[in-house]
Amino acid sequence: MNNGLHEHLAVFVAIAQAGSLTGASIATGIGQGTISRQLAALEQHLGCPLFRRSTRAISLTERGEVYLEHALRILALTQEAEAAVQDGGSKLRGRIRVACSNGFGRRLLIPALAQWQRLHPEVHVELVLSDQVSQLIEERVDVAFRIAPLRESNLIARPVGPSRRIVVASPDYLKRHGPVTEPTHLQQHQCLLFSGTDHPGIWRFTDTSKGSLSVHVTGRLTLSTMDALYDAVLANLGIAVMPEWFWSRELLDGRVVQLLGNYPLPAHTIHAVTSSRPAAGGKVSTFISFVEQVLQQTSAMGTMPLS
Repeated sequence: MNNGLHEHLAVFVAIAQAGSLTGASIATGIGQGTISRQLAALEQHLGCPLFRRSTRAISLTERGEVYLEHALRILALTQEAEAAVQDGGSKLRGRIRVACSNGFGRRLLIPALAQWQRLHPEVHVELVLSDQVSQLIEERVDVAFRIAPLRESNLIARPVGPSRRIVVASPDYLKRHGPVTEPTHLQQHQCLLFSGTDHPGIWRFTDTSKGSLSVHVTGRLTLSTMDALYDAVLANLGIAVMPEWFWSRELLDGRVVQLLGNYPLPAHTIHAVTSSRPAAGGKVSTFISFVEQVLQQTSAMGTMPLS
């Protein structure tokens, strides 16, 4: 690829990510006049407009969206090719921007990052923690880890592991309110409801002898994040359904108890989502594989790994 086309691609991606010529100029350090000329040259070369322009905003055309997917892939491959010949290809370097929920980041990724940093000391990881679904292109995210069901899109999704769900409560809560040995017992308890599901008051179990079993539960507290559910369980406010990996340490030290272990709940799948297919051996694909190993060890050991 000639240097001129590479520069035009980088400018095009910067405009798409920033949503304006001014923002792209700030992000790249290139003058706005030069940005405008390079975009015009690229559109002339392609023979089609890549952006819709108005007095207030600039947005991608349909062809621009298609071109962006390929441009991101080309730039990523170029970066990985350069890294492959530096230091004999022995080290990964650069930045990687990772998006995930607050709970996944705090409970799973952050405890594992010490091991990642020992393995790859020249890679700077930027964690974007939010319980809102990140927009990969607009927020310049390299990879997002998502547990919620995925919508149809042009994004690349790779399953990296299951997110098993369990029923948990604190020992103090159970002492005051009595045991739970069957799913129907939940109807006599304060259940902590999670508003992030379509039906917070319906908990579905698998009964090995009878098949699926749905229980209608109630409670005086509904919460919007898993972090809040975590705090509420430890505050002895009730019983919750949450991912097993959220409670690895607390299950071991007895601060919480798993209930109804003979009645498993349907598991979710954790996906690593990227806007284009990561280059094999590059920092993004390596980080995804690392997280996959963390999930495998967490599931196998029943404790937080790599701390």
